[in-house]
Amino acid sequence: MKLRTVGLEALPPIVLTVILWLFILNLSRNYVEIEPVAPVVVVEEPAEAPATSPAPYLNTLTLLSLIAVAGFTLFLIFRKFPKLVSLISIGAFWLVTFLTLLVHLGYVGQLSLILPVGGILVVCLLVSTLLAFLVRRTSGLAALLAASITAAAGGTLIGYMIPLFTFIALTASLAVFDLIMVKKGYLSLLSHEQYRERIHQLRGLVVEVGDINIGLGDLLFYTITVTTAFFRMALPSAIASNIAIITGYYLTLQLLKKWNTVPGLTIPLTLALASAVTAHYLLPS
Repeated sequence: MKLRTVGLEALPPIVLTVILWLFILNLSRNYVEIEPVAPVVVVEEPAEAPATSPAPYLNTLTLLSLIAVAGFTLFLIFRKFPKLVSLISIGAFWLVTFLTLLVHLGYVGQLSLILPVGGILVVCLLVSTLLAFLVRRTSGLAALLAASITAAAGGTLIGYMIPLFTFIALTASLAVFDLIMVKKGYLSLLSHEQYRERIHQLRGLVVEVGDINIGLGDLLFYTITVTTAFFRMALPSAIASNIAIITGYYLTLQLLKKWNTVPGLTIPLTLALASAVTAHYLLPS
């Protein structure tokens, strides 16, 4: 469906921004010492690794390969067994939500000082189930809020741990990777009529907001970008990258007036990385 007007479609970056900064505040206020580590580690990258180290690039290549293989495999299953993928999507959403909220509330947020472990587990179970229900059964603002909480909870944890040069390599690579997948890869097939009609079965991996479907992965990587800029660079870089993501998102919306499917990461991440690096070198920390 081509975007004719902009309504609820304008909300995702705004809603996500509010929520992700709450999680960043939780991490920065309750500082927890966690050794920097890439999402996928093939070669160990020291916290102060130079740009010439092969670790960031090998780790990034491995992660992108895993994303491509997992995504293509899931798409093949979706073609034959859409109901199975529907269950996998919401199951994965619930699991990620539960685990990341457990870390934020029980470990980082120190809720364990107030509630026993059993109480924290019950809270996380109830909240995770509610968010999964909203993503599964609703669309619009309610589903967006649920997806943004999950993306922000997971993305801030990853962004908090990821080393600087892995962040730079990963962000730049994802901008290109998403463009290729949407234009030439398996994601391009989702624009075909027979799959567009079944896109609601991917709720948990995508969220329906107005006339668009935005991937949970897009919200996740927006969050990772801002969080890593905050903890590895400084507040000015994080603010600059956040503004750039919002700007890039709205530019991407304009492309939906011409095409049915556009990459959600390419423009926002390109602008965000450029803005974060520029702010890091030009503005005082």
